[in-house]
Amino acid sequence: MARTLGKGDWEEFMAVGRIPPDIRQDVLQSWKRSAAYRVAGLKHAPLLSEESLFARRTFERRLRAGAKTALARAGKLLDGTENILLLCDRTGVVLDAVGDEATLARGRENHLHLGGHWTEDAIGTNAIGTALAAGRPMVVREAEHFCEEIQRWNCAATPITDQGSGMLLGVMDISWPSGMPQANAVALSAALALQVESELTRLLAREREALMEQLHLRRLRRGNEPMLIVDRCGADVLATEDFARFCDDDRTLTALRARIPELIDQTPEAIGEALSDCLPGTDLEVIATGNDAIGVLISLRRSRAHAADANADLIKIGAAGVASSVLCTQAQRLALTNIPLLIEGDTGVGKTFLAQAIHRASPQAEGPFELIDCSRLMADRLCEDLAHGRIGATSGVLCLNGPAEAPPEVQKLLLNLVEDVSRAGMRVIALSVRRLYGAVQRGEFRSDLYYRIAGARLEIQPLRERPDEILPLLQQLVLRHAAEGNRRELRFTSQATAALAAYPWPGNLLEMKNLIATLDALSPTGLIDERTLPAEFRAASKGAGGDTLRDKERLEILGAIEAEAGNLSRAAQRLGIARSTLYLKLDSYGIPRSRQP
Repeated sequence: MARTLGKGDWEEFMAVGRIPPDIRQDVLQSWKRSAAYRVAGLKHAPLLSEESLFARRTFERRLRAGAKTALARAGKLLDGTENILLLCDRTGVVLDAVGDEATLARGRENHLHLGGHWTEDAIGTNAIGTALAAGRPMVVREAEHFCEEIQRWNCAATPITDQGSGMLLGVMDISWPSGMPQANAVALSAALALQVESELTRLLAREREALMEQLHLRRLRRGNEPMLIVDRCGADVLATEDFARFCDDDRTLTALRARIPELIDQTPEAIGEALSDCLPGTDLEVIATGNDAIGVLISLRRSRAHAADANADLIKIGAAGVASSVLCTQAQRLALTNIPLLIEGDTGVGKTFLAQAIHRASPQAEGPFELIDCSRLMADRLCEDLAHGRIGATSGVLCLNGPAEAPPEVQKLLLNLVEDVSRAGMRVIALSVRRLYGAVQRGEFRSDLYYRIAGARLEIQPLRERPDEILPLLQQLVLRHAAEGNRRELRFTSQATAALAAYPWPGNLLEMKNLIATLDALSPTGLIDERTLPAEFRAASKGAGGDTLRDKERLEILGAIEAEAGNLSRAAQRLGIARSTLYLKLDSYGIPRSRQP
């Protein structure tokens, strides 16, 4: 067994640079690095402020979750043994400390406790910093420490590695007073680090299951878009069969996979912003559980030859939420048939959009889509059109809008028209605000016409019954509005978003479309605040306590900027939001963007 270095060995090295003959190479190399850092006179490690420590512990919440069980069990076992157990992150900061209470108290003198910063450049040779530098288990005893005041300690540390990505996550350190023999410290440290790695692997497996569920849910909404979902390590969870066929940029995709482990512990917004331009021609969505990102979904943009308006496609409609996804799954199946279809729903819910999307997804997509407003039909004119064959074709769709609004004599002619075009090969789709079955029961609508047009029925719920879809649909319409005529894309503050989400939308999508056009015409900047919205939206927000939340958020932003001395980048990190998001909020509250360099 190698001789333990004595105080004299260290003193000669510090005084004249004499290398002790029995020194281990790992310790010698660490001493040389430490000499360059000029830390020999330090009596304790640097200590993070309470705010910085809170930020580090929050950022490393997954590592701490993986170590929770190991720390709890080992902490009880080490009580009364003069040993302490420290969990440190990849920057050498102590995140958690357990073990013997007396030794923990003694460790405070050298900041060997929460918030202590133990990298080599901060406090010289020590097991935590040297294990991080070497990337392997390390034991440092007494005089092997570079700083004299730290030689009152022995310590053994083992790196904790992410088994999926191979990234260094932190270290598990056991420390105990000098002069006390401890033969199994390295083995215990390694065993605890392995336990943490195993727990993190188990958490990763659960995350991958959640990612699989998210991919299946999005396939229901988006149809057959080529998609790939990767986990926090950048490893593939699942890819659709056609993803590899359509994604031919392997080098860029490999580079994207490599970046994900470096970014995954940031906020989903920050990750999305960092990856937004990595893979052109794709849409990237950061998948999160709560505020924690767990993976990235990559979907390829692939145009459809028969889709004249991709924004009205069934996949886009179904992406809004669960209710729309279920509706569009049914619509996709019906699109493949020639069954007469009745679509019912309140004014403005998007019945015509859905009918057009079904037509484009059908085998008859190349045929015409003839839309007839039944409320405006007159019996004599309709008779003339029927006699001269001016309505109908041999393929495509005849869409009857509001057949219950037609008078009885026109309903009779509509029955003849439906029979004729069906025989010719056209499909019939009817749209109705009224529930036609009830109208038949009340004698207000012909039963023979009803059963001709209602071979299958779909009902679109009003927005007030699917509030979770309000904001996704708003974003879809904003993008569509911007694409039409090369207009700008509107942006909304959090208060405006809350007001829009709280509003019941009696006019449904039609009201939403009109609002977007009005806001675009009237807003000088394109940034929509709650005050920019019509009075009825502000009333809905006040009913939900929006003003109180707005005042509270403004104070939080001002407090964060003051705490960071005007530095907006650090203020954004303190608030847990992207810097671009902070800029939007500053504009919405009228707070100047002045900042310190």
